Amino acid sequence: MGPGVDEKFDDMLSSLGKVAPRHAKPVIDSVMRWRKSQNEPASQDVVHHHLSQSSSAPRVLRTPDVPQALNERKRLASAYIMCRALIAVSRSISKDGLPEAIGHNLEELIFEQFRRHDPKLTMHSANYRSIADLHAALLGHLAELRYAQL
Repeated sequence: MGPGVDEKFDDMLSSLGKVAPRHAKPVIDSVMRWRKSQNEPASQDVVHHHLSQSSSAPRVLRTPDVPQALNERKRLASAYIMCRALIAVSRSISKDGLPEAIGHNLEELIFEQFRRHDPKLTMHSANYRSIADLHAALLGHLAELRYAQL
């Protein structure tokens, strides 16, 4: 995953960026609401489907670990999508286009996410490293919007 890998996804992010200058609050609220909705565990249908698809492949995970692995993948994917969407939005709005309360809440949320990264996981996993990099990039974009440059 990354910029340029999925043209349709990149186009959707570009569309969010085009809507954001006039409707920053609803766009950001929608992205955050979507992210929150992804906290539900993977459904049993998804777990069963995964188990049936991987029955011919060698088992890397024990069956009890599959739901946990799927939930972790879902969490990482939703964090990735949220960060990419919020970066697209933050790149397209002006300094006065981000309401103070939303900027403050976003900043706190993303900084807390960034602080929670486990250095060992980040060092050994490209997925965790990618998410940490996106959190840092998003914090940088928020700082450009929220703080006066010297």
